[in-house]
Amino acid sequence: MQRIALTSWSLHPYLSDGSLALVDMPARAKAAGITTLEICHFHVTDTSASALTALRAAAAAADVELFSILIDAYDISQSDDTLREQDIAHVARWIDHAAALGATHVRVIAGEADATDAAALRRSITALVRLQSHGRARGVTVLSENFKSLAATPDNWLAIHTALGHGGCADIGNFPAATRVADFFHVVGNAASIHVKASYDEAGAILPDQVQQCLAAARAAGFAGPTTLVYDRPDDRWKGIAVLHAIVSQAFA
Repeated sequence: MQRIALTSWSLHPYLSDGSLALVDMPARAKAAGITTLEICHFHVTDTSASALTALRAAAAAADVELFSILIDAYDISQSDDTLREQDIAHVARWIDHAAALGATHVRVIAGEADATDAAALRRSITALVRLQSHGRARGVTVLSENFKSLAATPDNWLAIHTALGHGGCADIGNFPAATRVADFFHVVGNAASIHVKASYDEAGAILPDQVQQCLAAARAAGFAGPTTLVYDRPDDRWKGIAVLHAIVSQAFA
């Protein structure tokens, strides 16, 4: 059965306004039929040992897998050596927190540099390989994603994950709309996880065609990692998540 996951970003308003506590998210996701989670690092507002232990215990009690921590900050591609090293150290600390939570992966942004900046790509790959070594010693695999400018192209995404020696996170909605399906087809054979971020019409109804084409390609490629629902429309998040959930379930049925 396909592992359908949920990112905490999909619940950002509820986590921000206090109507949902992060420690309660695993049980709430399980009630919605979702048993794998990805958590944005900024939603983990308390990194004390007791807080991390409590969140890990809550996931275990709900029988929910914590697949990854999405580290949504820092620029490991920047040219300033001092600033780059500081950001690498920040990412390494979040890898430590991910290990304490029992997460098996982290997603690290490749960088803010332009996708045509070859030197920045080399710096990013060097940093990611270092961070992968740090993570491996703690049982955590480092992924990157087609998120932010440096890894926005399929070729850069593939170069990064070739260097890391494993697949990465492919976000359907982060590729440009005009080339989305072709770009996704180019990387899906190397995807370790997929983020399902759809487009919507002016009335807020989902436009499923591109998502369905991409998920069909994932199925054909034998993709077996988590498929994460990313919903950030300004309405009832749980209803929108349920619509995405149904599309993904049907695609892998």
